[in-house]
Amino acid sequence: MLLLVDNIFRFIQAGMEISGLMGQMPSRLGYQPTMGTELSSLEERIANTDTGAITSIQAVYVPADDFTDPAAVHTFSHLSASIVLSRKRASEGLFPAIDPLQSSSKMATPGIVGDRHYALAQEIRHTLAQYAELKDIIAMLGLEQLSPEVRNVVGRARRLERFLTQPFFTTEQFTGKTGKLVTLNDALDGCERILRDEFKDYPEGALYMIGAIGEAQASAKPTSPAKTGAAATAKPHAVAKPLEHVAGSHES
Repeated sequence: MLLLVDNIFRFIQAGMEISGLMGQMPSRLGYQPTMGTELSSLEERIANTDTGAITSIQAVYVPADDFTDPAAVHTFSHLSASIVLSRKRASEGLFPAIDPLQSSSKMATPGIVGDRHYALAQEIRHTLAQYAELKDIIAMLGLEQLSPEVRNVVGRARRLERFLTQPFFTTEQFTGKTGKLVTLNDALDGCERILRDEFKDYPEGALYMIGAIGEAQASAKPTSPAKTGAAATAKPHAVAKPLEHVAGSHES
């Protein structure tokens, strides 16, 4: 059985309104004092039994994009996996606007996804996390002030960000780009080759909105090392998108 919930935050809001009408003293940020208990009673009913299985997909509104909000904290504690959509990535033209650092899954273990998949996922997250920590330094001092090793990390992270974009079939009429279906093996192969610096001399734009990594080789040629260093300081490759395609970026 598949259960779709849109939006679980409305359940919390309803409880908050009823609590107010009953004259109960609100807790932190105005939520009902029984929010945790009420949410647990709902979420714990969504469980597999000996006679059937159920999967629940829930949209979660995060108030003010604050993941420390009590509603978000209680909700995410009951989920086995979460896909977090980022306003910032959407504004940079990186679609789907999924934040790989905030998204997570309890099933992302070697025993379930395999050793190679797990190792690549961890290396990608580590590379992107390093780049996120360096963004403020780069903004103040510039990329040229970093050591060659750190610049290589930044280059890998930027190429990974662009390779993880994908044109959708449902947005063809808006973007003018043909939708692409990318298999898991193609995605893993592409990320692995980027992490091994096989595309170090390719422009970042060659990896933007493509399918398999081979499309980058077919559409662009390697640049000289001197030009590669200059390209790394360029602004993110972004395209204008209709606002309705990013309106849900505050949900996970």
